[in-house]
Amino acid sequence: MECNITVKDCSENKVPPLISDELFFYFRIVNWSILIGVINIFGVLSNAINMVVIYKMGFADKNSINLSLFALTISDFGSCITSLSMSVLRNPLVRQLNLSFETDEISYLLLAWPHVAFTKITTFITAFITFERCLCVWMPIKIRTIITRKRILIYLIACYILNFAFMVPIFYSYRLGIKFYPRYNKSMLGLVFIDDGKEIETIVVPTIHIFPPMAAFIFIIISTALLVAKLKEKSEWRMKSTYQGHNKEEKSSKTIQSSDNVDGNDKNVTSKDQKVSKMVVMISVLFIVCFLPTVGLQVIMWLDRRVSLNGAYWNLNKVLASFTFLTESVNATVNILIYYKNSSNYKAVLNRIFRTC
Repeated sequence: MECNITVKDCSENKVPPLISDELFFYFRIVNWSILIGVINIFGVLSNAINMVVIYKMGFADKNSINLSLFALTISDFGSCITSLSMSVLRNPLVRQLNLSFETDEISYLLLAWPHVAFTKITTFITAFITFERCLCVWMPIKIRTIITRKRILIYLIACYILNFAFMVPIFYSYRLGIKFYPRYNKSMLGLVFIDDGKEIETIVVPTIHIFPPMAAFIFIIISTALLVAKLKEKSEWRMKSTYQGHNKEEKSSKTIQSSDNVDGNDKNVTSKDQKVSKMVVMISVLFIVCFLPTVGLQVIMWLDRRVSLNGAYWNLNKVLASFTFLTESVNATVNILIYYKNSSNYKAVLNRIFRTC
C-alpha cells in the first residue's frame, strides 16, 4: 500500500554541529549509558516501593495528601521507565548492533515525548501539592471546604488525561518512514515530517508543552516561598508564646495549665501539619533545583529553533537534553528519602513491609 503523505527528512543539517562527534560520544557514554541508566534503575525500584507504601497508608479524608503523593509517584515511575528505556537505546553498544532503525529518532518519538508527558504531570501535581499546603497553613479552617477529596481526585485524573491528549498533535506531525542516513551510509527507519509538520510543531510545542509547565514552575517557586515564610512566622510565634508562658506568675498557673490542656490538641495538629508542610517544602525545593536545566533548555529551544532534534545544532540539543534527563531522574528517584525522613507513618509502614518480607 502506498502512502500519499509527503514527508520531509527530519535530520537535514546544512550547518556544522557546535559539538564534535567525538565529544558527543563521551557525553552519550557518561550521561546516557551510565548515570541516567543507573539512577533510573534505583528510580523504578524506589517509586515501586512508594506506590505500595502510600497505598497501604490509605486515602482517607484526613490523609487526602496521600492521593496527590500517590499520583506523583505514578508519574515519577513513568518518568523513570521512559528514561531507563532511552538509556538502553542510546547506548553506543546497542547502536553497533546494526539495527534497522535510528535509535535516537525512534526513542525521541516513542519514549521522549511520553517522558515529557510524565514530567509535565509531575510539575502540575507538585504545583497542586504546594498550593494545597499553602492554603492549609494560611487558612487552616477553610481548607477542608475548599479542597475536598473529590476535587483532588478530579484534578489528578485531569492532569493525566490532558497531558497525554496534548501529545496527539506531535504524533500527527511525525511519521515513521524509511530514509537514507549519510552518517551511517544506509537507509533505516526513522522520523519524517508530514507537510506543514514543522509548522505544527513550532506552534504546539511552545503553547502546550513549554509555556504551561513554565507557568506552573514559577507558581511552585512562589507557593514554596509563601509556605516557607508562613512556617517561619508560625515557628517564631510559637517560640515567643513558649517564652512568655514560662514567665507567667505562679498565681495564674492553674488557669494557664487548663488552657494549655485545651490547646494541646491544636498544638499537636499544628505540629503534624507543620511536619507535612516541611516535607512538601523539601519536595518542592528538590523539584525546583532539578527542573531548572529543563526550563533553561526549553527557553533556548524556543529562542533558537536550530537547537532541536531536527535543527542544525542537534548534537548540542542531545547533550543539553542528557543533563535535563539526568536531573529529572534525580528528582523522580530521591523522593523516597524525603518521605522516609519526614513521615513517621511512611517509615512505620515501610519497616513493617520489610519485616514481613
